[in-house]
Amino acid sequence: MAVRTFVIGALVLGSIVTAAPALSHVVEVTTSLEMPESQEPAAVKEALQKAVERVLADTIAFKPTLIALTEARMMGEKLLVRLLIADADGERMLNDLRDGDTGSASPDEDAEGQPRPIRL
Repeated sequence: MAVRTFVIGALVLGSIVTAAPALSHVVEVTTSLEMPESQEPAAVKEALQKAVERVLADTIAFKPTLIALTEARMMGEKLLVRLLIADADGERMLNDLRDGDTGSASPDEDAEGQPRPIRL
């Protein structure tokens, strides 16, 4: 009896482990940088590149495949920038969301977003 319980438990645990979704990393980070005295596009681009490198070195603990500038705003002498950073799985998830494919439907909706029929 104990062996049978062990086998059933192992099968249930195995199905739970194999059904787990892949981990993906998607992060939105806001950072600031001093605007260079020369507001030439090349100088601003270099300052922004250094800020992104600082965020990647100090904040992110995964290898990004996507880095997107989602917002930039001046606050006094500083430029606040918002970055969207994702790894390969996170990038795939964002592409699926952008293309309208969520990968799964809500429990109450089918894949096309229509209400599921309720069976009694």
